[in-house]
Amino acid sequence: MVVMTMTAVDYDDPSEGTNAKLIYSIEKNVIEEETGSPIFEIESETGVIKTAVCCLDRERTPDYSIQVVAMDGGGLKGELKIKKRRSMARERVFSHVVHVTIVRQYLGTGTASIRVKDINDMPPQFTKEEWFTEVDETEGPDLPEMPILTVTVHDEDETNKFQYKVIESSGYGADKFTMVRNNDGTGSLKIVQSLDYEDQLQSNGFRFRIQVNDKVAREWKITNLCGEDNDNDKYHVAYSWVVVKLRDINDNQPQFEKANIEATVPENARIGSSLQTFTATDPDQGGKSKVFYSIDRSSDRKRQFSINENGTVSIQRSLDREETPRHQVKILAIDDGIPPKTATATLTVIVHDINDNPPRFLKDYRPVLQEHSQQKKVVEISATDDDDRSKSNGPPFTFRMDPKADDVIRASFKVESDNKGANGDGMAIVSSLLSFNREQQKEYLIPIVIKDTGTPSMSGTSTLTVIIGDINDNKMQPGSKDIF
Repeated sequence: MVVMTMTAVDYDDPSEGTNAKLIYSIEKNVIEEETGSPIFEIESETGVIKTAVCCLDRERTPDYSIQVVAMDGGGLKGELKIKKRRSMARERVFSHVVHVTIVRQYLGTGTASIRVKDINDMPPQFTKEEWFTEVDETEGPDLPEMPILTVTVHDEDETNKFQYKVIESSGYGADKFTMVRNNDGTGSLKIVQSLDYEDQLQSNGFRFRIQVNDKVAREWKITNLCGEDNDNDKYHVAYSWVVVKLRDINDNQPQFEKANIEATVPENARIGSSLQTFTATDPDQGGKSKVFYSIDRSSDRKRQFSINENGTVSIQRSLDREETPRHQVKILAIDDGIPPKTATATLTVIVHDINDNPPRFLKDYRPVLQEHSQQKKVVEISATDDDDRSKSNGPPFTFRMDPKADDVIRASFKVESDNKGANGDGMAIVSSLLSFNREQQKEYLIPIVIKDTGTPSMSGTSTLTVIIGDINDNKMQPGSKDIF
């Protein structure tokens, strides 16, 4: 391949013999180390310098210097020099662009430099055979924008524009990542799919291959020094392994085995009695995350229930069906993550009735009995009970006068019980036994004992107030009253 043409000038008369005829030769050539052959040759009559070997290696020797001699017919000589500048690592090339600079000097002496132009003939190499990184699992659909790993590549060529990619199906997890090229030529690994540590396969990590190539777009066609067309020169490819270890984060709340549990308990259950046990687990930390239990006190303001570290709910304060027959207690399971996550379950406590409430008057009876009336029925009395009548803890009620009533009451009134009255709930019929004088006593208090049919039965005593009504049965008498 032609490298350059050397030209010398002789001012002798070319028409006078051979004094002005020039003959070119290389006095100090560059020798190829492997073969011992000269690298350059020169045409003696034209001064055209060519390569005498197939290929030059820029990575081994980027610049050359040879000394060329021009001799005229008279035997005088002139010198031309080509400088060798530095050596680099060996690399086999197939095409070159040669830049030539000729500096003309007096007396036929000149200096020229030959510089070998680089082509893409050296393969890239990852600086590691295997890359390792550790990342947090992703939370929800959002993926991190920042890369999780940056890889570097070495290539002895001067100019490279690397292209990176993850090799499909090269290992588990290859579909969850992609490679991008950075401005400085390095490559970065980014997440493109959600990563879930709770997935048993993913928790073991990922291992796959990545690739880099040094394919560059050529703007013109290059012919190598052997005269071969290099337009189809192939680019180079290198591979490396990537290992990604997945870190667990607290992205899962605890999970109750049962989120809703119902318990039935009698209202006289003793304090400390166990009701139900809740069990919750947390998928984080491989299912080893610790779970703590507590009660949401907004659902248990009177603190009637407690829960221990094992999730067992117990009675902490006495229950009363007549006050609250049904409790909805929120149970919390809290994991030990940072920040902690909480799950909620519900314990429904149904309080069963016991016969713990005595019956009483249905209302405040205050009948009026006119004075001087004959024996007669004064009032019919009905009763009520706070206990659950569907559990037979109530009617039918029975009535009787309290045996402890004083003699005046016992002599003045009688109390009879009608078990079929008041639609089968039972009622009392109170009657007078005497005629009364209001001017002697205005009212009478009659204690009446009411008994329900619960097991065991409960009795209560209510007091009936009988008012003696006044009639105009007294003569007018003189008198006075000061009103000022």
